[in-house]
Amino acid sequence: MERGKYKEFKIPISLVIIAVSLFFFILTTIYFFDLVILPDNFKVLLNSAGGWSYYIFGISLVVLVYSLYLFLSTVANRRKFEELIASDSKSVIVKNSRDLEVIAGKLGPTFVKRLQEKKEQLRIK
Repeated sequence: MERGKYKEFKIPISLVIIAVSLFFFILTTIYFFDLVILPDNFKVLLNSAGGWSYYIFGISLVVLVYSLYLFLSTVANRRKFEELIASDSKSVIVKNSRDLEVIAGKLGPTFVKRLQEKKEQLRIK
């Protein structure tokens, strides 16, 4: 795999992590409030975890918040990149060149390549 290729899969990976951590967060929250909607299988699982259920709750909360941040920042970076790269104005690209390079570096090699192609198209060094 090309170096930095994993950056292109940030959105699907973060969505999977959000789903898993949200599941454990909701599961432990229901367990702590002793609600009757929790299936017996999960109750047995969390009872066998004992005091670790508090750690599961805390870790799932931290992971949930971080993965939401990662997801939202990646979506915002992609949106900003697409807005700036769609411009056919040379001055807009030159003016925002530093931002585009940083964003493209965060998003992965495909975006770096697209930025280079856009610069070549507009004859920017």
